[in-house]
Amino acid sequence: MNDETTEAVKKIPSENERLIGLELFANDFDGFNCIFKRNVSDFIVNEIAECGTVCKLTTLEPIIDQELEKKEKELFNSTTTTRTFKQKTKEDDNERDVDDDNNKNENSVVGIIEEEIVKEEIFDDFAKIASNEDDVARLRKFLNTPGVRKGTNPLVRFGTQIEPLVLAPSRDKEHRKQLHAFFRQFQLDTDSVTLNNEHPNTMNGQNLCLRVHPSTTSSSSQKSLNGKNNNNNKRDSRDDGHDRKDKNKRQKADARQNTWPPDLPKTLQFTLCKSGRDTTDALNALGSLLRCDSKRFQIAGSKDKKAVTTQRVTIYKYRATRLAFLNNNKALKDIKIGNFEYVERPLYFGKSLGNAFTICLRDLDREKKDIVLAAVDALRENGTINYFGAQRFGNVSSFASKTENCKESKEEGNGTTSTGTTHRIGALLLNGEFKRAIDLILQPKFTKNESLKIKQAKERYLKDQDAKEALKTFPRFMHIERAILEVKATKGRENDLSGQLSAIPSKMKRMYINAFQSYLWNKVASERVRRFGVNTVVVGDLVVIKDDTGKTAKEIRKISDEAYDKGLKSEVLQKVKVVTAEDVAKNAFDPSDVVLPVPGHAIEYPAWKIITDNDEHVMDAKALFLGLAKNEDGVDLEQTKHSVKEFSISSFPGDYRRLFLKPKDLRCEFIHYHDQKIDLVETEMDRIAKTTGRDDRNGNNNSNNKDDVPEEVKEVQKKFLAAKLTFSLGAGEYATMILRELTKGNAKEHSFD
Repeated sequence: MNDETTEAVKKIPSENERLIGLELFANDFDGFNCIFKRNVSDFIVNEIAECGTVCKLTTLEPIIDQELEKKEKELFNSTTTTRTFKQKTKEDDNERDVDDDNNKNENSVVGIIEEEIVKEEIFDDFAKIASNEDDVARLRKFLNTPGVRKGTNPLVRFGTQIEPLVLAPSRDKEHRKQLHAFFRQFQLDTDSVTLNNEHPNTMNGQNLCLRVHPSTTSSSSQKSLNGKNNNNNKRDSRDDGHDRKDKNKRQKADARQNTWPPDLPKTLQFTLCKSGRDTTDALNALGSLLRCDSKRFQIAGSKDKKAVTTQRVTIYKYRATRLAFLNNNKALKDIKIGNFEYVERPLYFGKSLGNAFTICLRDLDREKKDIVLAAVDALRENGTINYFGAQRFGNVSSFASKTENCKESKEEGNGTTSTGTTHRIGALLLNGEFKRAIDLILQPKFTKNESLKIKQAKERYLKDQDAKEALKTFPRFMHIERAILEVKATKGRENDLSGQLSAIPSKMKRMYINAFQSYLWNKVASERVRRFGVNTVVVGDLVVIKDDTGKTAKEIRKISDEAYDKGLKSEVLQKVKVVTAEDVAKNAFDPSDVVLPVPGHAIEYPAWKIITDNDEHVMDAKALFLGLAKNEDGVDLEQTKHSVKEFSISSFPGDYRRLFLKPKDLRCEFIHYHDQKIDLVETEMDRIAKTTGRDDRNGNNNSNNKDDVPEEVKEVQKKFLAAKLTFSLGAGEYATMILRELTKGNAKEHSFD
């Protein structure tokens, strides 16, 4: 069925799918059975940057730092000349005389010393812009002091340090700009400092001076000359009773701040490739080795655990050379980082165009190749419904057994409960039923993904209700459960329900509410397609319209970046309009423009009317959303029942999500293989191992475990068939929904148990 406006086929989804609103398929082509994620290499994800470039890991070397070091050396050489000294006998080895023709003690000379000093013409240039003649002499002494400039080693003496150079005062802002620019050639940090009126550099009441910092300055030398700390060192003003380790950490951070090249962007961006680890775990591992908080890393989105994924990461004020060294650590054999560059702004969630996928579907029936190809063609032409996938509903919290308000059923064949609990917790939070939400979070999962030890720990807590004892048995990676228990174990807060929930990491708290919003969206999307069909535009639909301010996409993105820099959370939604009968008659909009609102306080609802099955009354889209929330979960989307703002719908503006999904550049090819354990495609890890000779994700050096059966025995030994799919999706779109449509729900994820 290839008609663009076909009605949705009333396939029967599984019970688990219905629990999260996945009720329809987009075409009536037959599905097929297959296994995915048999190996982590069967599911490959590459992030797509905002510029449209697919993220690849091509080098592990800190090339950018190597180039910077070369430029720094060239810059150093361009400002430096060599001065020669004669070293005398050991009795006089602390004395050095400039080599000239008048030196009388030739017999006492035992060697020649060469010292790098600044070229004299540099000081001639400075004299042209200096406001005080004494500054030239002081600058000459300062710059020729070993350790001031990069590339020179300080003369180490116990208890000594190089103090910053403070130039004569200047009220002229343009003059100070000239001075700042002059010192960039030495890659020295400069700032402005206000002197006390009693300071010797103060002239006629003028006390605003330029300060030049040596490259080897310590944090203590950064204090301003009036006895107060500058803004970068407020923490140094704390009393001496603070822990010495914390003070050392602060000093190291300040040293990194003070030695950063002035013209170098302060954010390092790199490519992270990981295998069989989730993004949080990978960043925790990097942070542990760097001895920094993993929160310093920023990403555009999390990637799958059971996959080989490649994405961008940013971190503030770390040099590429330092991070590249981590590739030598054997603890990170399944993580590699590279493609380093310095950028002006960090990443943040949503700052990507989407992901490119390479997915292998194994264990195909050899006799059903034609069915697979027909399903791929139908998907390519018609696409599918852009449902929120099961990951949205099951990766955050514990799954509960059957409860009075939680419909659960066990999947056929594997004895696990559905992933239909997370959005129920979100509904409880919106309703202010905090105790029931906590109980649901702390209940055991009845899945193979949760170990027997964890199940027993949860069951013991449910029986004894002893939070302190539970903290001894709950593993540290159970961040949500432990956050609740830590507050509950605090004396006087045993019944502080909102406090216990507020202790959950903020991103996790939002994901509960987001899951409920997504559930409602799925349910309404099913009803919209059931009534009006797939790939249609009908009167009353909402469609995305282009920004009418005349701004380009680049300009809009810049505004978003600047808002992020200021710490603002933009609640500006996409612009939409209601489709009219005239729009439909003119084919003014494509089905890909149609969106449905994700419920929130700032969205607009579609204007189409739905006649209920009993034909008793007409229901509009807003009533459909409100009715679903009220009837199934008792949630009022227009009124908050409690005072905890972070669990109120008023804190969630909502969004608009495209109703129909078509994968871009969808391709399919078949692979014959003989061993289920082998990798069917080459990954980023494999390629980087070949080019660098370093261990791959399996711990093998340049190994090749691909299917190398001789040609003459292929048909005999290669008894298995797989389909390799490649395609791209936008941000927030789910590859699992592509597989669901393609196989009609018959793609099963491999279990390693």
